[in-house]
Amino acid sequence: MSTPHPTAATAAPYAVLRVDRRKAKAMAAMAASSAHTMREKPTPNADPEGAAPVVMHLADGKTPYQAARHLLEGAERRNRDTVLCREIVLSASPSYFRPGRESMGGVFELDRVKAWATASLAWAKRQWPDQLASAVLHLDEMTPHMHLLVVPRVNSAAGVWKLNSKALFDRERLRELQTAYGEALAPLGIRRGEPGSIATHSEARQFYGAVNAAKTLSERSTLPAAPKAPANPSGIAAKVADALGSTFGMETPHQRAIKAHAVAMKQWRETCKDLRQQDSKAWEQMKAHSAMAPLSQRRHKSLTAVKTPINSTVALHRVGPAKPRR
Repeated sequence: MSTPHPTAATAAPYAVLRVDRRKAKAMAAMAASSAHTMREKPTPNADPEGAAPVVMHLADGKTPYQAARHLLEGAERRNRDTVLCREIVLSASPSYFRPGRESMGGVFELDRVKAWATASLAWAKRQWPDQLASAVLHLDEMTPHMHLLVVPRVNSAAGVWKLNSKALFDRERLRELQTAYGEALAPLGIRRGEPGSIATHSEARQFYGAVNAAKTLSERSTLPAAPKAPANPSGIAAKVADALGSTFGMETPHQRAIKAHAVAMKQWRETCKDLRQQDSKAWEQMKAHSAMAPLSQRRHKSLTAVKTPINSTVALHRVGPAKPRR
């Protein structure tokens, strides 16, 4: 499968790799991460009508949590502050997934997603052959991305697995991961940003702007349970009363209950419709906010350039992808 490369006149899209700063030191934290990844709990920044998560890799079990627990079995833990798991997000600039339509959140070309997801998963397996617990693809947010859970276990000289997050994710190693991921995506026309650069690239701001915008949204509305239908008459007396009522044209208690249930169902459907519309409206507002973020940043940048002395304007010309915020 061939993936079109960007033209010379178009800046190459950037690779995005973010290591979550939060370090799972308890099973509960791992379970919460797994529930979010598998959409087992409300996710405000996800499209309510979007695609379900695509599980691309599990070391064991049926969920990221179960896979991580499998890799933790037998691994030595120094103390209660030892990191059990790290979460990593992989993605690319919107221009790779939807060239020419960068501001249209939630839109992507399937062939490009497949090529990127295949290359990303192969790279992750090479990087963490004994540590990668899970890889799950999300297509229900602004830009396609992949969630990884990595158990930071290393094999000691004695042949024993020991948990050591610093050995895999110290500052130097994080820079190496950025470079290695960019090199892995180079055949797709995706490149690593300049090391140490400031995140002024509009598409990188767009990706992280969507993440920040999601934090301001309230939890997705929980739909109320549907009213229960009335049970059919039971017992001889109830059946006789129902039969007599039908014969003489009298409304029986069961018939009244059926009418009341129909009214309740109508109200329930209207309530669910309103809640879904609220969720959809919040989703559209977040897409609009993310699309406008680069424009507002650019305007602020222009105003800053006017007020900045000429000998200081060189700082405004730095471009590159965002540093990993996780």
